[in-house]
Amino acid sequence: MDLLAMDGLSIIGTLGFFVPAAILVALVAAAVVRDRRISAREAAAEADRKGMAREEIAEGESPYRRAAD
Repeated sequence: MDLLAMDGLSIIGTLGFFVPAAILVALVAAAVVRDRRISAREAAAEADRKGMAREEIAEGESPYRRAAD
């Protein structure tokens, strides 16, 4: 009977260690993935903003008018 009680305690102790450790690893992995997605989204927005500024046509200036000159 003592062996059975000790075996049950070891299972509880094992679960008490590995379940929180697995939860912690999952939370860290989710945070890393979320951070990379946010960084990629910000980098894409910055590239779009720079591209739009580079391609911006000055007011009153028409690309067709320049070609005719």
